[in-house]
Amino acid sequence: MAKTERFEMRLDEASAAAIDAWRDAHMAGASRAQAIRMLIERGLGGAAAAGGPRFSDGEKTLMAFMGDLFRHLGASSARVDAVCRGFATGNHWAADLEMGALYSQASSNASPEDARFVMAVLEMWEVFEAAYDGFSDVQRAYVLGLPGAGARRGREAPEPRMPGFDAVHEPELVRIAEFLVREMRRFERFSRRSLVAAHGGARRDHQARLQFYERLRPALAGRQPSPDEVREFLRVCPSPGAGRDALAERPAEAPVRGFSFQRFGLLAPRINALSRVLTRSAVQFARSEYGLSQVEWLTVTLLGAFQPVSIGELAYHAMLDAGQMSRAVSALTKRGFVVRERSEQDSREAVLTLTPEGEAMRHRLAEAAAARNRHVVGGLAEEELSRVYARLDGFIARARQLVE
Repeated sequence: MAKTERFEMRLDEASAAAIDAWRDAHMAGASRAQAIRMLIERGLGGAAAAGGPRFSDGEKTLMAFMGDLFRHLGASSARVDAVCRGFATGNHWAADLEMGALYSQASSNASPEDARFVMAVLEMWEVFEAAYDGFSDVQRAYVLGLPGAGARRGREAPEPRMPGFDAVHEPELVRIAEFLVREMRRFERFSRRSLVAAHGGARRDHQARLQFYERLRPALAGRQPSPDEVREFLRVCPSPGAGRDALAERPAEAPVRGFSFQRFGLLAPRINALSRVLTRSAVQFARSEYGLSQVEWLTVTLLGAFQPVSIGELAYHAMLDAGQMSRAVSALTKRGFVVRERSEQDSREAVLTLTPEGEAMRHRLAEAAAARNRHVVGGLAEEELSRVYARLDGFIARARQLVE
């Protein structure tokens, strides 16, 4: 067990109020002590990463003006535009990628290991997909281990395709991949696809295939992989414990595995456990991608379903008090994700809707939620899943009668 040290902290009223306000916006329901620990962790994390080039707001503004000047002169502004989009989306490593000659490797942290990893994965799949596309039907059938030579793509012999990245446990990889493909226009092969993995896509899966690719790369000078090499590549399995798979790193015999809610014979503990785990996964993704608190994530999700809607109605659906909901809405409004408008039915009442930026964010959150659903429900048929959802909706409606 790690050593800890107890110390006393005295706060004036202004500092305590500021910490409470930050907690309400980012960690709704947490104690002040938990909020302080989180602030300390964030501060230390920022200090540890503060070794590379930093750009002030003024420098970013000048860079944006340079892009305008280049366009006015008829020169290409693609590199400057890519760097500015990187600043706007939190992908600061784009500056090092586009202008790496300006920064020494020792002083720059703009191109982290994650970015290099994602680029290597995309390059690897580009090589093997291009090779497979050039094979005959007989060769494709052989690659996929089919019995006959008459395999048709999309039917008996589905094309091997880059699976994407795990948006549930490793959202940072999805963010980097989407920025490379959508914004920087690299790896055009993947531009019309979802880069979120429907199944698999964990770092350790890609890492295992990267090891195979690195061993094969010297032999690929001047040629594409052969059917035998593509077949072997597709059959690579991750080694146990490789990568940062959070589930794989847990102890095999954790005491919680023997726990069962069956002994209670109650519905609430089961639903509560499922809700807490899924909510925690969703909030981790929303926080890492957009810096949203749990209440802000819930607000965006519900707005997507009920907009235009008043704060009071939104609070009802979220089962929160109006004060918490109002603070979350104010934070989202300041960031340009939500807009307040007068209701057409009642001019005295304001209703909330998502802005285009808010809709884009909600769409990303929905994609990640769909990936979580696929992971949880496993192989349930669509018809069976619809019956499960209908039953749960009925349970919720009857449970509300107990508290209303």
